[in-house]
Amino acid sequence: MIARFDHRPRLTTVLALATIVLVVVVVTLSTLLITLQPAASPQSDSGSKPGAAAAPANPDAGEGHDKLVDYPNYRP
Repeated sequence: MIARFDHRPRLTTVLALATIVLVVVVVTLSTLLITLQPAASPQSDSGSKPGAAAAPANPDAGEGHDKLVDYPNYRP
């Protein structure tokens, strides 16, 4: 039934193939973008030597929670 209205079958074929290629490219790029691991954020160079071990984020992590924290607006 479509062939009855199709006066230019080559143009229809080219458009169909171009659409298929476009869909494949979009799906492939979307998949790569979703599965790509995020890039590492650049760290500031605060005088540390390359390859040196970084300082721990919390130096008191092994001592427990015995320090009192003073919050300015805390009212018990």
